[in-house]
Amino acid sequence: MIADFLNTFRPGGPWLLVAIHPDKKGSPLAVSFQDAAQAETWATKRNKTHNIYFSINPAAKALNKKPTKADIARLEWLHVDLDPRAGEDFEQERQRIKSLLNGGMPKDIPAPSLVIDSGGGYWGLWRLAEPLDLNGDPDKIVQAEAFNVELANRLGGDHCFNIDRIARLPGLTNWPDAKKRAKGREPREAEVYSRTDAAYPLTAFKAAPPKAEAINGGTPPASRTAPKATGTGIPTAVGTEELRAWADANEKRLDDYPLALIATGDASDFGNDRSAMVFKVCCDLVRAGVPDEMIVGVLLDRNNPVSAHVLEQKGDTRKYAWRQVLRARESVDAQHTAGSVSGYAPRWEGVSEKTGTPAPTFHNTIEALLALGVEFRFDEFKGQKVIGGHYLQEYAGPLTDRAEVFLRRAIRLRWGFDVKKEPLHEAITELCEVNRFDSLRDHLESLPPWDGTPRLDTWLIDFCGAQDTPMVRQAGAAFLTAAVVRAFEPGAKFDYMLILVGQQGIRKSAALRVLASGVLDSTCTDRFSDAPLLGAKDGREVLELTGGGVWIQECAELDGITKKDVSALKAMIVRTHDKGRLVWSRTPVEIPRRFVLAGTTNERRFLQDPTGNRRFWPVDVDRIDLEALAAARDQLLAEVLARYRSGNYRLWLEGEAEAEAAAAQADRVVIDEGFREMLELIKAEGEHEGRRYVTNERVYRVLGLDRRNRAGAITHRVRSVMERLGWQPSGGPVRIEGSRQRVYFWNGDGEPPEIVKDPF
Repeated sequence: MIADFLNTFRPGGPWLLVAIHPDKKGSPLAVSFQDAAQAETWATKRNKTHNIYFSINPAAKALNKKPTKADIARLEWLHVDLDPRAGEDFEQERQRIKSLLNGGMPKDIPAPSLVIDSGGGYWGLWRLAEPLDLNGDPDKIVQAEAFNVELANRLGGDHCFNIDRIARLPGLTNWPDAKKRAKGREPREAEVYSRTDAAYPLTAFKAAPPKAEAINGGTPPASRTAPKATGTGIPTAVGTEELRAWADANEKRLDDYPLALIATGDASDFGNDRSAMVFKVCCDLVRAGVPDEMIVGVLLDRNNPVSAHVLEQKGDTRKYAWRQVLRARESVDAQHTAGSVSGYAPRWEGVSEKTGTPAPTFHNTIEALLALGVEFRFDEFKGQKVIGGHYLQEYAGPLTDRAEVFLRRAIRLRWGFDVKKEPLHEAITELCEVNRFDSLRDHLESLPPWDGTPRLDTWLIDFCGAQDTPMVRQAGAAFLTAAVVRAFEPGAKFDYMLILVGQQGIRKSAALRVLASGVLDSTCTDRFSDAPLLGAKDGREVLELTGGGVWIQECAELDGITKKDVSALKAMIVRTHDKGRLVWSRTPVEIPRRFVLAGTTNERRFLQDPTGNRRFWPVDVDRIDLEALAAARDQLLAEVLARYRSGNYRLWLEGEAEAEAAAAQADRVVIDEGFREMLELIKAEGEHEGRRYVTNERVYRVLGLDRRNRAGAITHRVRSVMERLGWQPSGGPVRIEGSRQRVYFWNGDGEPPEIVKDPF
């Protein structure tokens, strides 16, 4: 059935399928297929736990990710996504949409070639007789999407006009997420409602005018200009958790920064201008495609600190909130039109009287970049320049050489002057530097509020199978709390390393990755690194390995480390700042630590130094429930954040936990197995004051060591083995049978060794 649909939809392929879990965050699973039968097998298997989608338009090459607009080769289908309206009867809305698509549309819109019942709403799709080649051309992409925008506006479709859209694959189950299940939604099968062989020329459809093309989907422009301020359709409770759920359900991406502003109301980045902060939130949510009513709900929800400014306004606060959203949408729409992305009027200097071309000066480069409407920011956590904006298309994100080439070309084509590589880079650097943010703090502040369920003290027990002991509770809580403290207080003192000890393959490293990134994807490196830190030669290498956004640094090379490595590791643990001169920096820098160290090892004994191991907190783990940890991770960190803000936390062990840690550390010291094998059956020589003893002389004779070989490291190795076997050194000479001798007294568990006077 699925294979038949795919072959009918795009004969011969290719077909890009995407699997998205209804509840778990993380990068979607995506595979490109040329064989429809293989695609059906994969989709059927994945549908047991995931929702399955297909790319409406074909990608230019095989992908293993959701497509972007730049990936789409050509426009083969126009589409509209029609979902039941919020607040209306679900089944009645489905019937309304069905009637609309089944002969109820305006006469100038052709009947759909294909209608898919997704189990929630319906997709209408129109096959084009002659596909429109795109291949990443921004102008062609805008042209193509204008037809989808017009269909959405005319038919009341959702925010889904983009050419890289994915739709539910018919023949499989539509699994509702937790929020929909709570409202009574049950799993339904997506199916083909109707299908014809009709294919239409593009001229059979109207394109939305340029202003409408820029609208991020949804309600027709007419309804936007006259919103009802009565509150109809406005959700009463919309916080960061609801926004994240909406984004997951609609395959949208929400940045952490606006979510952090919503959760904190912090206007310090805006000179404490709360109005500017509110406007920034509105603009970012509009760009993400959030419906207007939902944004208004955010601004009016008293549980969101961002609402304080809105609710303090005199008069009708609903009307005020609507005005902010409409202003934001007008601003964003203006940015998206015709390449004059910002509406900014550049103030040129040195314009040629003959050609009217601005001179390629540094000042004019700054002006051109501002006029392009590109957003420039500097991420303090990652030490990274970030650029954004609709104009950039796939170049948005961390600054790359390709993005600089794109901007240089854009300036040359638009204003006729060519700015050189270095001045362009310096101009971008300056614009980023004056607009700084911290993605780690934004991420933590954007987490949903803690639900009050305790998890912090027991996460090692609940999710990693550790024993429930005072040390395990305190160490687990202190480790995560230290991570949050360093997020908000870079360079804070934390002198310890949590070490997960367990068999190979139980996913110790994956647990640390989930804590840092919040996703199950094993390839995700957000805020996590397992780079070989012990191999770093100097501070510069440490900075290069950890300075790009590392929050949890795994030391996975603890198996077989030397005593020298342990000493270097202890020095690294207590460091609060890292110093060095980076390759691209002209002067040395000193950067406060943002990361905490965690170790993993398969070996029970890995510490080489018999003393001085208090920096290490070894915890035995034997089963790691990675899925449960990922599901609880945001609430776990929300609890850490709440504890940090309360000031009621410790970054060290005390009481029983401290004593337990000392015993655990001693139990992890590497023992000389050769000496152990020779000494484990050693007999006592006699009793002194009721305690059985064996002389040092006998110990060395058992080992075959003459007096020339009884010094230095040998004595430490012998003593370490004897202590592990239950023998305690006397601490000084003891008079036995008339002579002073050094001895070991039996202090072990169980029956003492028998007395044998002279075994030799």
